Amino acid sequence: MSDEGWSRALMAASGVPVAAERRDDGVRALVNEARADGLGAARIATLGAHRSTEVREAIAARPDCPLAMQATLVHDRRASVRVALASSAGLAVAIAGVLSHDREPSVLKALARNAVTPAVVLETLAAHRREDVARLARRSLEGAVLGSGTPGAQELEDRADAARPPAAGSGPGSPAGGRNPAVLAPRPQVPPGHGALGRP
Repeated sequence: MSDEGWSRALMAASGVPVAAERRDDGVRALVNEARADGLGAARIATLGAHRSTEVREAIAARPDCPLAMQATLVHDRRASVRVALASSAGLAVAIAGVLSHDREPSVLKALARNAVTPAVVLETLAAHRREDVARLARRSLEGAVLGSGTPGAQELEDRADAARPPAAGSGPGSPAGGRNPAVLAPRPQVPPGHGALGRP
């Protein structure tokens, strides 16, 4: 082992951080900053152009990532950055359209799974030549249709209550439930001065 190798091993054993560890700590700090709330637009632009893939991924995944930054990151050379963008809750419609033509299947799958991906983009992906991508897009489309037309739990409960006959003693209905109350003939009245059998 060379003298440099021995010195690095000694430093690592003694707990003294080496350059690579310091660099990793610096990248982690930047990633945390890129994920933080309330990050200004100028800082987002700076971190979005950082040489570290992890930092760019964190910026791409931000729900408040500006459109201009999305337009830059959509052409990032690293697929993982484009996957983060395709998965973002703040993905712009125009950027989703660009990503739908990406050559990387992982990007297309992330786009198909994203709840904010527009239906027109999902329809494009549903016709993709890769069956795994098309299947995911079709599932998302079906989920969107079911979600918009399926009654909620409260609506189903209201329908069931309306169809159920009233409970005994809870309303004007008879104890048999669901039937109208019986209508009886009026009781005959005896005029005053007549006996019990109606004779004078």
